[in-house]
Amino acid sequence: MLFGLVAALGWGLADFFGAVVGRKLGSLATVLIAQMCSAALVTVVLLGGDHDLGGLTPYLGWVALNGVVSAIAYASHYRALELGPVAVVSPIGATYALVGVALSMIVLGERPAALALIGGAITVAGVMLTSTDLRKLRAGTHGTPPGLPWALVAAVTFGVGGFLLAYLAKELGWVTALWSSRVAQLAGFAILGVLRRGDMAGRGLSGKPWVIAGAIGIGLIDLVAVASYSIGNETEFASILFVSSAVFPLIAVVLSVAFLQERPVPNQYVGVALVVAGLVALGMA
Repeated sequence: MLFGLVAALGWGLADFFGAVVGRKLGSLATVLIAQMCSAALVTVVLLGGDHDLGGLTPYLGWVALNGVVSAIAYASHYRALELGPVAVVSPIGATYALVGVALSMIVLGERPAALALIGGAITVAGVMLTSTDLRKLRAGTHGTPPGLPWALVAAVTFGVGGFLLAYLAKELGWVTALWSSRVAQLAGFAILGVLRRGDMAGRGLSGKPWVIAGAIGIGLIDLVAVASYSIGNETEFASILFVSSAVFPLIAVVLSVAFLQERPVPNQYVGVALVVAGLVALGMA
């Protein structure tokens, strides 16, 4: 579980800084800069080692699928962080673990214990509480929290993308799997950049050196997290890595409350606690 916890630390920090930078630079520009930096660094790692790319050929279809799904996941997640409070978006994003565990059961034949199923149910309940203001709901004035639809899309696509990366890491080794995934993502991001170039042009990058540096830093942090996750998948069950890495909302929520003055309503705090408790139960199972 150590590799999963290192990944959780990285993703928690990336969520917090992603929200800060994304609100200044725009979510698409932030994710493009971060992921291009990440892809460049993992390419250096690949070239610096003795890694045979010949074995990639039978898996190119899975690599392409992983690239498309992961690009959608990152773009959706950073859009959610730009629009909504980190204390709501981050816990919802963490439910990607449920998607990954389900795929591990169906495709890889892993069979979680009863405690894992209970943990999954607790996690779902926590997400429902996190995304709802019960006081407004009782008063009939509840609206969708900002960024919630994007966060839900990110949760599902991160689950699929994480599962595909775990599978490729087991088959090809973590460096080859991670490099091929990041390169494939760039194609997806390029398409998004063309489709939303007006948004990027409207924001502009000039005069924002610190936010650009922040986006690069996010790419570095995310790369460390994904590398740890990929290394762990070479030797551990995918379901265990999914669960242990999904406790990252603890870090993101604490930082957002401390530094961004975010103030979730009481039931959302309970929801965050339930998400964490459910994920811990899954890990113990």
